[in-house]
Amino acid sequence: MKTSLIATPRHTLARLLWVWRWWFFCLGCFSAIPLAIYQSDLGMDRSLAAMFSPADPTLNQYQHLQQNFGGNLVVMLVYEDADLMTPEGVARNQAWTASAESIDGVRGVLSVAKLVEAFAYIRPQFSLLTGAIPADPGAPSPPSKMLAKDDPAANSFRDLFAGYTHGQDEKTAAIVAMLQPGQTETAIEELQRLADQIPSERAPVLIGEPVLLDDAFDMIQADGNRLALGTIGLLSLVMLLTLRDYRVVLLAAMAIIWATLCTRASIVAMGMEMSLVSTILIAIIAVIVVAAVMHIGVRSRDNLGETKPSNMNESIVHVSAFLAIPILWTCLTDAAGFASLLESEVRPVRQFGAMTAVAALAIVAALIWFTAALMSLPTGKRETSQPMSSDDQPTPSRKFLVHLVSTSLRHSNLLSLASIVVLVLCTAMVTQLKTETSFLKNFRETSDIVRAYERVEDQLGGAGVWDVVLPAPATITPEYISRVQAFETQLRELEVIDSSSGRTHRLTKVLSLADADRVAAMSPLLSIVTPEVRLAGMRTAIPTFADALLTFDPPSDGGDRELRIMLRSEESLPGEVKRELIDRVTLMAQDFDEQALVTGYSVLMSQLVSSLLRDQWKALAIALALVGILIGIATGSWRYALVALLTNTLPIMLVLAVMGLAGGGLDLGSAMIGAVSIGLSIDGSIHFLAGYQRGRSAGMESMSAATDAATDVAAPIFLATLALVIGFGILLTSPFIPTATFGMLIAATLAASAWINLTLLPAAIVSVDRFTNTH
Repeated sequence: MKTSLIATPRHTLARLLWVWRWWFFCLGCFSAIPLAIYQSDLGMDRSLAAMFSPADPTLNQYQHLQQNFGGNLVVMLVYEDADLMTPEGVARNQAWTASAESIDGVRGVLSVAKLVEAFAYIRPQFSLLTGAIPADPGAPSPPSKMLAKDDPAANSFRDLFAGYTHGQDEKTAAIVAMLQPGQTETAIEELQRLADQIPSERAPVLIGEPVLLDDAFDMIQADGNRLALGTIGLLSLVMLLTLRDYRVVLLAAMAIIWATLCTRASIVAMGMEMSLVSTILIAIIAVIVVAAVMHIGVRSRDNLGETKPSNMNESIVHVSAFLAIPILWTCLTDAAGFASLLESEVRPVRQFGAMTAVAALAIVAALIWFTAALMSLPTGKRETSQPMSSDDQPTPSRKFLVHLVSTSLRHSNLLSLASIVVLVLCTAMVTQLKTETSFLKNFRETSDIVRAYERVEDQLGGAGVWDVVLPAPATITPEYISRVQAFETQLRELEVIDSSSGRTHRLTKVLSLADADRVAAMSPLLSIVTPEVRLAGMRTAIPTFADALLTFDPPSDGGDRELRIMLRSEESLPGEVKRELIDRVTLMAQDFDEQALVTGYSVLMSQLVSSLLRDQWKALAIALALVGILIGIATGSWRYALVALLTNTLPIMLVLAVMGLAGGGLDLGSAMIGAVSIGLSIDGSIHFLAGYQRGRSAGMESMSAATDAATDVAAPIFLATLALVIGFGILLTSPFIPTATFGMLIAATLAASAWINLTLLPAAIVSVDRFTNTH
């Protein structure tokens, strides 16, 4: 049998590291200085465009909308005013509108006050003497005719914008702000300050997809910091309580710091930035480091109780040589698992794959710099330390482990067959899990943002904003306006039935300049002119709004003019309902014109979640292939590699299947669970296979070698898993549901992997060897 895991050059390397340990330690410390300086330039890209590949067609359509119509990042500042449709209410609205317009990053505003200005174009108010308003510049302006309840045109105009600038009850006002791309973060902060200044019976709220995304970034960044601190703190505590060796804690801390600095510097060198996904980077580094260091600590403790003072140096060399190859292969397989994310179409996931792959390799360097020096420090408790277990007087924990492994080995064939059946069944169940693509569902129902959306959707209708872009002729004709109005009627009549609840959903608002033209044509003076003239006048009255809905000037590239139809839907729609609604609107738009586009913030967010969930299966397949190849090379046995893949895939599918049985579904939190779990759980398999091959090469029978290897790695695996489960369990309290889901799935998968690596893996390996030997 090949024994590539125990090659003799490792002893020479371990002795070299021992002799030059303080030089290596100084090299690691001094190299951290330029890395720390270089990584200080690392920033975070919070834009939505940064989440997509530059060549993604969904992003390209969205950027086309941005280029032709400008500020399509829409947020709504909603407040209540019982006297909104009175001169006093309009005056108050005008003041808040002016404040919103003055904020940097706000490209334009639409509000009740703006509608009053626009309606003056449809129903101009003339003085009997001069024909101007007002005759005396010092006299107060008469009430706007838009507020008149007996004017059909005024009623139609108010109904046209009901759900956008005001509620149907005309007591809820919405200042709709169109944000400038690249300045959304500061604009949202200033708009929130403005909302806090508006007096209202119920506190004003600020909603919109840019607000959702901004809140998500804040929550995830806080969760990432909490996870890093919690994980590192808990891991350090577990190591201190179980190993009682400050050297191990110090080694873990030094390795985490150096690997983090190296990874962040590499990110800067690769021209990348931190993103929505990469906030958990430090926690991932801590997990990999502690998994490796825990093996070093347990092995050192066992040797410490058996080694004489004169042989301490040789003991450290022995531990380093014993674990060097398994730890190296563990880090390489971690890197391979994370590198599978490079195939994702979502840019932050792809960058996260690159970051974590670099981190896994940086950890190898960090352990080289610091392990020999720090582990050579005096413990102060050498004389009282006891080995983890003894063959002469086994501890109760070792007796339990031996019994557990022996029982598994006696039923190895049955366990192996059952695991395959369970894996197939779980995989079939996982493929049937529902996918949640509603971004609002990422927040807990009790959160302020969800309550704000519920309130807005109750008073104004849907809060999800998206668009249809239609080609338009060089001159807007009555025939074209009629076609657009007929298309809008079809959109308003569109219905989608939720198969799970039986509820019927539809678009809550459809609005374009074709609707405004219909109302303008009700004016006797304007009815005699062409739609092109009426729309040009509308542009004069409310220029920002008009320019956001129609390209009045032909594009410089010679292309067609375009008309934009603004759509609204419920933000809280189930993911599959929203997806079907988008698909059906797209088909209807294509029937209108093949060049029509359906895009917007809501469409982009829905596509982002779908892409994340779709990519996870491809990433998992690539991770399994890469990890399998590396284990095959490490062990010299493709049979062992296949068994390791089986035992590391089963926990993932089992946990996801149980989540499905409990009523859960796939969301952003499960988007990377496959590749990340493979990367983190493979540690136990690597160390078991290393011990098993050492036993077999020493002439041990397969069952004895499996029992010895499993009990040998059980302590570090269980201790590391305990710390990691508690560390990732911290995320269960996160207000951002995908983060809580990610923490729960990782914790459950790691716990299941630890158990399977100590029971199913030995049984499957023995079955494979037994089958091979009999054939």
